[in-house]
Amino acid sequence: MSHIIAGRLDDLPSDVRHHLGIFRHKVFIQRLHWEIPSVPEDATSEWDEFDDGRTVHLVALASGEEVCGCARLMPTTGPYLLRDIFPALAGSSPPPASPSVWELSRFAGSGMTDHRTGTVSGMPLFPYALALVASFGATRVIGVVSRSVARLYRRFGLDLRDIAAGAPPHHPEFLACTIELTSATFAKLRCDADDLLGSIAWFGDRYSCSARSRPLAEGPGPHRAFPGVASCTALADTPSTIASDPLPMNITAPPPGGGNDAGCPPASPNPAGSPTRMSAHFVRPLH
Repeated sequence: MSHIIAGRLDDLPSDVRHHLGIFRHKVFIQRLHWEIPSVPEDATSEWDEFDDGRTVHLVALASGEEVCGCARLMPTTGPYLLRDIFPALAGSSPPPASPSVWELSRFAGSGMTDHRTGTVSGMPLFPYALALVASFGATRVIGVVSRSVARLYRRFGLDLRDIAAGAPPHHPEFLACTIELTSATFAKLRCDADDLLGSIAWFGDRYSCSARSRPLAEGPGPHRAFPGVASCTALADTPSTIASDPLPMNITAPPPGGGNDAGCPPASPNPAGSPTRMSAHFVRPLH
């Protein structure tokens, strides 16, 4: 059975870090043909300047322990893509710098079947990333995406807001977006944040607390349990790969068909390391 793990990059098992770098290289370099200055031509892994040891990564693993999905999460109190690469996309306002605002990037997935619909899709992994970052005290997630990916997000049910709405576009192919982490957001996605957290195996330090660092804001609409997804296969086994991320100004954008697609079943115990199950009662703030 496939499973989902998370942790700071330095805390993830070495084999997971190794395969995560290879997976990202296959998706962003080999398939989408990005030209990233920090990645040599003969490299087999993809990392950039934002992948320091404390960067949080969410990783979906196939039954053979191969990576089949990923997301990178960074608080806006430190370096992040919108502030350092695309500040113009924030419009007239300065980019966020708050422990309650996190950026999501390097979101990708391949060959994942959503048992709710029976379709091969990766987007069901996205709510896990939202639940994880909400457990750190975030009330908002931001990111820079292509307009085609923004349309995919909205079709999935995400209430995506343009940070610089009404401002003249500096880069027409991209926009900076924000998602509010409210109860209504999870209800619209037909999932429960606590259920999602309970399916994530967390690597690294944690401490016991009575609730999240900051509770989810209330919103209209009831919660409905998120059933997870049925199966997940590794990248090499499927021609369908979806990825989304902003691109630095001097690298090549992915083709218009590129989207954002990832999802896997609830986690099963991971033999590689000593993970702990995430929950509202066992969360370590990362800011």
